Amino acid sequence: MSCPSKTSITDTELSQIYSSNQMPGILPSSAFSASDRDINGMLKDTTLRTIISSLKNAGIVPTPNLNNTDTYLSKVNELITNTEAEYCFYESRYKFSLEKLLNVINQGYMNNTGNVQEIIQKYLSSTQELNQRLNDLTQIINGITEDMLSSTSDLDKQVKMFDDKMKIQQQKLQAQNKIISSGQAVTELNKQMVKFTEEKAKYSNNILGLYSFLNIVALGLLIYVYKSARD
Repeated sequence: MSCPSKTSITDTELSQIYSSNQMPGILPSSAFSASDRDINGMLKDTTLRTIISSLKNAGIVPTPNLNNTDTYLSKVNELITNTEAEYCFYESRYKFSLEKLLNVINQGYMNNTGNVQEIIQKYLSSTQELNQRLNDLTQIINGITEDMLSSTSDLDKQVKMFDDKMKIQQQKLQAQNKIISSGQAVTELNKQMVKFTEEKAKYSNNILGLYSFLNIVALGLLIYVYKSARD
């Protein structure tokens, strides 16, 4: 999925919850409890079924109507459009928070003060939270798609294509989640930043310049997270 770039995000927007005049978001605004998740932090099947049932009852997820397939497919396309907007809403904030985290870690080598550590923790927390929201959202999207596909075999091709894209995104987000949610997240990021800083002095002071010499710099933990988020 290709989301439009949003450059005007501010720190205060990182904790915003998606809302739309056209259709409510499919991700619940309230936080999930520990009992809603499995040991890997993913939403349980029972939790997903409850969410999907609620969305169907609210008319957000359309119910197949073989007597009026045009209306049904129109509602499916509307759901896809609005869900893409919701995903991009959180993804743009996730990328912003991650880039801020990497930048402040980089600056921390020159000024390793308590204030810098507080800022690192601030952006680490927001990055973890937004990663979790994206993981939850992709799980719900996949659950909705599977529910719709099981209801009728005559769905629009866009539904299946969207599901495939979201599963790819989910794999990336899960991999990133393991990194940034570990107890040693800052330590590991620092280690990789040291390696990166040594190479960066030879090529560029801009972290975005990393892409021009990925084949030269060893692919470390930091580089993997950053590249995954920018894909």
